[in-house]
Amino acid sequence: MKMAVVGGGLAGLAAALDLVDAGADVTVHESRPTLGGAVQTLPEREGDPQPPPDNGQHIGLGCFTEYLRFLDRIGEGGSVLRKRLALPVLDEQARRSDISPSLSALLRYGHLPVRERLRLPLTLMRLRSARSQPEETFGDLLRRLGETDTSITAFWDVFIRPALNLRTDEVDSEAGLFTVRTALLGPRANSDLVLPLKPLGWMHGDAAGRMLGDRVRLDERIESLDDLDADAVVVAVPPAESARLLGEPDPELESSPIVSVHLLFDRPILNVPVAGLLGSDAHWVFDRGALTGHAAPDGGQYLTVVASGVPELMDVRGRELVDRMAAQLTERLGAAELVWSRVSREPYATIALRPGMVRPGVETRRPNVVRAGAWTDTGWPATMESAVRSGRAAAQHLLSKVPAKVSV
Repeated sequence: MKMAVVGGGLAGLAAALDLVDAGADVTVHESRPTLGGAVQTLPEREGDPQPPPDNGQHIGLGCFTEYLRFLDRIGEGGSVLRKRLALPVLDEQARRSDISPSLSALLRYGHLPVRERLRLPLTLMRLRSARSQPEETFGDLLRRLGETDTSITAFWDVFIRPALNLRTDEVDSEAGLFTVRTALLGPRANSDLVLPLKPLGWMHGDAAGRMLGDRVRLDERIESLDDLDADAVVVAVPPAESARLLGEPDPELESSPIVSVHLLFDRPILNVPVAGLLGSDAHWVFDRGALTGHAAPDGGQYLTVVASGVPELMDVRGRELVDRMAAQLTERLGAAELVWSRVSREPYATIALRPGMVRPGVETRRPNVVRAGAWTDTGWPATMESAVRSGRAAAQHLLSKVPAKVSV
């Protein structure tokens, strides 16, 4: 049974591997020269430090069970650092306080007044059974439960914004509830941080490509599904392209961007692997050199700054953006000279999960054709976990209708 997968991102790769495991004759068609989709390592340029920068510092959580299973499947289960959640957060005076899912840690969170800290455990308990209202943001829901502008800015947004790529006051309340219940209120291991130890392209697209071998066709954009020599098809591409291939109206799902700035300083200024910065364009900063085991040249430090859900930064010129981010880091963390920099922008990094958004599911109107992608209705926010789940669901849906193995 011939099966085609259109799109070589995480969703398409997860679908292809499941189909191969079921005995299908699979071909993956990817329009880019590399696999991995939105999870990419940037092409190397002369003068880049090692390892080459990624198109964003994608991280996972312990609750990303299908994503972690996917890494095991492609031989990269050991390419992540898994550690208990303890997110260092630095305020404007560089004072540190950690976000951690324990009562004592919540009560010690120094970026909030004592009264606000005392309210946090009560709010978390109420979130277990809270119900959202139509067209309500997660910020609206939190305020109904007694949270304030101060706690939303200094605590909730620190966790929600990188997880959902929107501010707490913009994101759908159901998405916020799901994230908090799954990651913070679930089993302790669910909140573990999962940090990549290798460039994303190496441990995702390249590794999956080795598993799939000559089943992959790169630099091949599919113009029509009718051109495919296949009995069944998984369409695992972004929303507009998916609609074009399926002959459907464009779902017009709003996107939310991610901007990353890669900076090499002449000396270390960050003394933890990752930290959040309050009141800064640099929402999160990662010690990329330390995480990947590559010492920065001449005793320097290689950092990656990530800003989530920031359309206002998309039009800032590269040099201006670099200078802005470098200045905000050095003003807060200590003086250092910038040696090298590079900017990466992902305008369509994720869909914007605002209230009222409707996401299509796996089924399409075409027989033996299914859709996949982090943006589809997997029950999860548009994360790497959602991408893998969507691909596996698409494969299983096809296999339930079209037997992959043909007896001779």
